[in-house]
Amino acid sequence: MDVIKWLLPNQKISKETDRFFEDLGKVVGQSQGIDVKYERLNNDLPAIEQISKSTAAITLVSNYEAMYLESFYEFTPLFKVALTDMKGLVVVHKESRARQLIDIQGQSVNLPHCTDWMIVNPVILFLLKKCTIVKTEQSKTYAAKLEPLNLFQVVEKKSKAAVTTSFEYKLLPEKEQKNLKILGEFPLLPEYVVVSGPDFKNQNIAKLRNSLDRWRSKYADRHKSLGMQILPFESENRSLLVEAIEGLGYTLNKFVEEYNDLLIDSISSSHKKELEEMGEKYARLKNFNDKLVKMYQEVRDSRDRLTKEIESATDNTILFLKDGTVLGCSRAFYTLLKYGRQEVVGQEITKFIETSINTPFKKLIQQIDVGLVRSFVVKLKSSDGTENERKMEFSIIELMDSKIILGILSNLEK
Repeated sequence: MDVIKWLLPNQKISKETDRFFEDLGKVVGQSQGIDVKYERLNNDLPAIEQISKSTAAITLVSNYEAMYLESFYEFTPLFKVALTDMKGLVVVHKESRARQLIDIQGQSVNLPHCTDWMIVNPVILFLLKKCTIVKTEQSKTYAAKLEPLNLFQVVEKKSKAAVTTSFEYKLLPEKEQKNLKILGEFPLLPEYVVVSGPDFKNQNIAKLRNSLDRWRSKYADRHKSLGMQILPFESENRSLLVEAIEGLGYTLNKFVEEYNDLLIDSISSSHKKELEEMGEKYARLKNFNDKLVKMYQEVRDSRDRLTKEIESATDNTILFLKDGTVLGCSRAFYTLLKYGRQEVVGQEITKFIETSINTPFKKLIQQIDVGLVRSFVVKLKSSDGTENERKMEFSIIELMDSKIILGILSNLEK
């Protein structure tokens, strides 16, 4: 195969998106030593029908179509193009016998009161049609703690299942997470997948994936400016899309081939308005998610720079979080403890330092945080079993909405 077709959508697209397609084509061509020919889909036949007949082609399709092409036409998914990597999750109690989506049919499912993040997809459609939907108002107590009340409804067995986001799920305390299990995941917002035709299986797919990974990393900022993220196709949790489609009474191929008609016929009049509102609101979530990602990136970058400065310092300094997790130490501190960096970073600070008074170290951290304690004598526990008493002074470093504690050792005054 000396030439491969790159099938472009038959619609007006921005110059930046055109450039994205051209750059992608160059990566494919260079990695395989072949020519890439750009060709637009036409209106004579449905796009999916044209693509399925193009065995020597690469193109961009929806996630449903990617599964369809992989299952029935031996296409290979390469990577995803999405607005966000945040996923929707369906969770049940760990003691639940539910193993798949159909097992919660007819049961109570807790949806977040705010549906800004939801958009029409088979999973939400299945839940609306086949389950009893419960919406719970978020109380001020839960909201202040950033704890998702809809998940607590499942933990406390007040609801059989709940829909949440991967971000919201991580806000749940670890103790409560252990009482839940994830049935599977689904895309919150529209996702697209770059797929290659079956003729490409004769080429070096591993080499192509490596080239695409390098390209994805190198131009990540440019892709974000286009409102997209380039993500690996593999997912951590089992996708619920096919289960939802089959639960609605359709086969995957029929759903894809007749998608528009089936979707319209599937929505009852009582659900149409709600689903339309979801579609109109999703832009708000994208804006929120972009700001959230930027905020966490700034916090992470600031913390990384600070950690680097601390580790290069000549003083005996240690940097840790309010929960006691060590972020980094100066080289002098590592030498004093007789531990390597990998043995210290990420560990609990009490593994290396204990107080010379009866008050627990974590209690003292709380007092440091509010300014009641600025220094005290500590006992260092070295890797060889030796102990060394020193005075440690503390400072609070504020990074946006989080705090980091800096500890500096000094010799005891005689």
